[in-house]
Amino acid sequence: MTIDFVVATPHDAVEFNDVYRNTTASAGYIACNNIYNRVVLNEWYEINPFPDLATHWEQLDGSRRWRFHLNQAARWQDGTPLTAHDVVYTHLHAMKMGYTGGRFLKDVETIVAVNDHTVDYQLHTPNAGFLVLLGNFIFTHILPRHLYEGTDWATNPHNLKPVGSGPFRLAEWIPGEHIVMEAVKNHWGPQPEIDRLILKIVPDRDECVRMVARGEAHFFPQDTLTKDRLHLLDDATADIELLRDPGPGMALLDFNHSRDLWRDQRVREAVAHAVNRKEIAELGDPGVSQAWDHYLLGSVEWAFNPDAKAPAHDVERARALLDEAGVTADPSGVRARLSMYYMDSFYGHKPLAEMIARQLGEIGFEVAFEGLSSVDWARRIGAEHDFDLFIVGGSMAPDPEITAPKYSTGGQGNLAGHHNPDVDAAYLAARTAGTLAERGAHYRRLQEVWARDTEWVPLFWYGTYFARSTKFYGWSDQLGYSVPWWHWGRIRPV
Repeated sequence: MTIDFVVATPHDAVEFNDVYRNTTASAGYIACNNIYNRVVLNEWYEINPFPDLATHWEQLDGSRRWRFHLNQAARWQDGTPLTAHDVVYTHLHAMKMGYTGGRFLKDVETIVAVNDHTVDYQLHTPNAGFLVLLGNFIFTHILPRHLYEGTDWATNPHNLKPVGSGPFRLAEWIPGEHIVMEAVKNHWGPQPEIDRLILKIVPDRDECVRMVARGEAHFFPQDTLTKDRLHLLDDATADIELLRDPGPGMALLDFNHSRDLWRDQRVREAVAHAVNRKEIAELGDPGVSQAWDHYLLGSVEWAFNPDAKAPAHDVERARALLDEAGVTADPSGVRARLSMYYMDSFYGHKPLAEMIARQLGEIGFEVAFEGLSSVDWARRIGAEHDFDLFIVGGSMAPDPEITAPKYSTGGQGNLAGHHNPDVDAAYLAARTAGTLAERGAHYRRLQEVWARDTEWVPLFWYGTYFARSTKFYGWSDQLGYSVPWWHWGRIRPV
């Protein structure tokens, strides 16, 4: 009997190469976690890395060089051995071309194949948090050099017909309907205990939830089930369990720092004063999610600074700051007309955008907001920098180093154009610190700087809701977060 594991997901695939470009939350993003491998693995709730392609590693030269010993049994799905040369090629080329896979590798000076199964990452400066950058996101998957080298990644046919090293191979993709992946027989790693992994494309998030409630699917991705949809599980006929937990990140408001308006700290502070978290709190769920005014999650206890907070709600102070900065109103009462965007795959950001637009209207800003697909986000925000404000979510756990590509000068994920020497200094000090306690002290200083300069504005510590079938075992939390949430190579029927 064929054992199928079914995931209902609202977003179809674009392609199957997230090292090339980011299609966050798409079915392709999910599929890549099961088709490819990373060097090491990190997940949201566990700061220590786990083996993937690497069986073990060494921290050398005071965290300036990291040596990884690869599993010598690793094979590509076409039978070709996977070697250190695949690792070197994938990440060096992604860095050279500015692809998403290089986003978290800014500190890398070069990557060297010591031999066929040993690879060194040599960094510009020591970085004690490097492993969380290398293992936390799927953008750092390793691609087959023999199928990509010498090609244009934008048009390589294996973006649509991937050859990975993971436990599942792509069997069928019918756009708008489903993606079917089959277990790789005699896989070099843990052998999958399900035969097929099926991603059903169901744009209606309500229906995704109902499918799990009826037993027609076994799982759905993050941000599919939200607080306002919990009632859809009331009459569930399938054997399911509901997980409600504080999430690994926050939703925040960021500025386009390359525009003159936002270079004035008084204007940024005015925006922060306009934010009314009492209203935002209505979106929360006690014990799961809440309005948030800190610059790090309280769950990252070793680095959290409880004294670093965003400016409190004060409309009159906001108006005074804008007047002082010379941002005055025209005859219609409008100080400036702004564009604000959020990624539409994150359902919870739409009501936040509506609230922020209304709150900024109270201090004279006319805000037009729009949700963008992941592809349009990469173009409008990442490439063209055509925006004033955006609302974005992202992981801030388990190590604040994961935020460095977004907020340090020149970081590839620095879509907002942050350039703050004190922020850069705090990151550098944390990377070179010898102990976790010392690193935590520097990250607390980092939060002080963010708050002092209103670099960005925290809004909401979001939660996660998952309903899943009890007929399967091997979820990330059941395995000590040694596998990613979207990896089902160790899922098995109970």
